[in-house]
Amino acid sequence: MDVSRNVRMLLMLLSVLFLSMLSRLIFSPLLVFIQKDLSLTGQQAGSLFLVITAGYSPGMLCSGFVSARLRHRGTIVLSLLLVAAGTFVAALSSTYTHMLMGLWVLGAGTGMYPPSGIASITAAVSEEKAGKALAVHELGPAIAFVAAPLLVAALYSSLGWRMILGLVGLLNLGMAAFYHRYGIGGEGTGQPPHFSRIRAVVGKPELWYNFLLFCIALSSMQGLYSILPYYLITVKGLDSQGVNLLVGLSRTTGILTLLVSGYLVDRFGSRFVLMLAFSVGGISTLFLVWATGAVLDLFVVLQPALLSAFFPAGLLALSRIGSPESQNVTIALVINFAVLFGNGIVPSLLGWLADAGAIEIGFLSIGGAMLLMVLSLYRNRNYGAS
Repeated sequence: MDVSRNVRMLLMLLSVLFLSMLSRLIFSPLLVFIQKDLSLTGQQAGSLFLVITAGYSPGMLCSGFVSARLRHRGTIVLSLLLVAAGTFVAALSSTYTHMLMGLWVLGAGTGMYPPSGIASITAAVSEEKAGKALAVHELGPAIAFVAAPLLVAALYSSLGWRMILGLVGLLNLGMAAFYHRYGIGGEGTGQPPHFSRIRAVVGKPELWYNFLLFCIALSSMQGLYSILPYYLITVKGLDSQGVNLLVGLSRTTGILTLLVSGYLVDRFGSRFVLMLAFSVGGISTLFLVWATGAVLDLFVVLQPALLSAFFPAGLLALSRIGSPESQNVTIALVINFAVLFGNGIVPSLLGWLADAGAIEIGFLSIGGAMLLMVLSLYRNRNYGAS
């Protein structure tokens, strides 16, 4: 496959991943408004993210069965259609139960994408360029982190939360039609997660180590993000529109990080990049509790600054576990349960702590866990080796 074709494929998959992430992340800046409209408690509001991941998990586990029949390309189209359907149901919901139904479908759709998307990329590019290619792909979530709060800040006053969700659903529907017609790559098939393949990878200690890293990274990058606007508004007393602008602008640092992270991974290795990302992210997470005023704003910006570099580094290390044929099973297992923990259980626990008036404990625990992993990576000198 020539270079220009690879570039077009990466841009398409970046766009798909952007919409997939935007559809999940948009609920973070909308959470305060949805909570008020549907009369939810803090724990119920936090549980919305748990339900998304409850759908995400079976969606990812089933992705191997789907891609074995539809190929990776067909699986990506189906993923977009499910995300659109779930978003429409959530937009039309009038009760907590109806909202949960839509979010479960949305989660199942977003869960189907990662194994097929990553497998499509690693099948098309050389090992030497894999770090850079995955870094480009991970620009999708980084841009979505910026776009979600800015979109809400710009459109909420004129459209409301339901119309914003409807707009996001239409974007997914349009992308499904576009990718079905013009999509590049993804011609390979996945492997269903048969017990023999699962047993082959779960017996490897490096899989469990990567799982722990992904749990902590996702807790900090996405779990905290889900509840951060709510925390800054209700606990720190900041203005809602100002919070969405601040959180959105803070995520631009992640885009800048990803532009150089591929080079850093290829030049210095995954271990160095992860130690650097976790050091800055861990210290900044602690100061989200301790700081106030302009200093708090500074650490809101610094907290995600280098965490975006985790994903190309972590995914590259993950892709080196087991045989190439079982790669989608390895990715599905680790990302699936790490997302369930970091994107689902952590926001739900933070919502429960918020109702108890102790949400700061959650922030301090995540920051401390990141710093402990820096020490662990320092001792684990073979991490990420080919």
